[in-house]
Amino acid sequence: MTSHKRKVTELSAGDVDPVIQSLVPFMASLDRDDERTAGVVDMIESLFFKLKQGSRAPSIATALDLQENHIYPYGLEFKDDTAKALVRQRGAQEVDNNILTLSNTKALISLVRKHMSRASLGGCRMLIDVIFLRLASVMSTDADNLSVIPDWTALNTSPGGRPSLEGVIDYLITKRPAKYSGLILSEPVGALNRPDLAHVGSSNIYEARTCSELQSGLMQAVLAAATLCRETQKECARGAVTCGDHWIFFSYQGPKGGEYAKYARTEVLDVGKDAENLELILGVLVDWIENAEVFGPQKYFYIV
Repeated sequence: MTSHKRKVTELSAGDVDPVIQSLVPFMASLDRDDERTAGVVDMIESLFFKLKQGSRAPSIATALDLQENHIYPYGLEFKDDTAKALVRQRGAQEVDNNILTLSNTKALISLVRKHMSRASLGGCRMLIDVIFLRLASVMSTDADNLSVIPDWTALNTSPGGRPSLEGVIDYLITKRPAKYSGLILSEPVGALNRPDLAHVGSSNIYEARTCSELQSGLMQAVLAAATLCRETQKECARGAVTCGDHWIFFSYQGPKGGEYAKYARTEVLDVGKDAENLELILGVLVDWIENAEVFGPQKYFYIV
């Protein structure tokens, strides 16, 4: 029996990503200025483009793309146990008359885990949605409203016009004056690009991935943060990549003076089997919203 020959359009992220990730170290070792290897580099880049353009896989960036854009990594480490306890305390704070209490949020997380498959991105996003709704419910006030914009398409995330890195931002979390919230939710791209609103409040970028794709999602989110800063003429931005159960937070700073661009990232933070670390995740999320345009020094983390 003849084996089924698949088309590029039938390939999934699980098919494409391992191929790309396996070629990244090899490609990074090649000298682009050496004419003997220039053709090989071009062929690999062409392969990346064809796979990502034609497949159903999400947009993907790699460490190589960050190197080409002169963006270099740093680490984020909790300062000490006291800092971690303060983050948990901040994430556990309640507000009056909020139906989405911390205990109700944990119950919803348990419900999603019990009945929704998280093998695909759809199930992961339902879990992420619950956590973002909790965040919005405790951070929105009469003066300011937290809005969750899924599938943000206003940014061109491909540096240098490279189509292989194009894609939408899975979530833009924005805090703006409450009087604009209806407009932002109805027409987010137009509203948030208005000159009088573009530099009001704060915005964070979040990339949703399955658990096995967190690292590639981080690269993509960092590139998106770089684009956000470039297009809005801001120096810093913050964001995260998550599958709902696991989170990697990062802060980005664009090139400043004679310095190169950089991003600082946490290790993988886990919500926990019984959502026992949900307060920690929520506390970091609150800090990310409140200090969206600060790279460092940071309140709870050392940059290393």
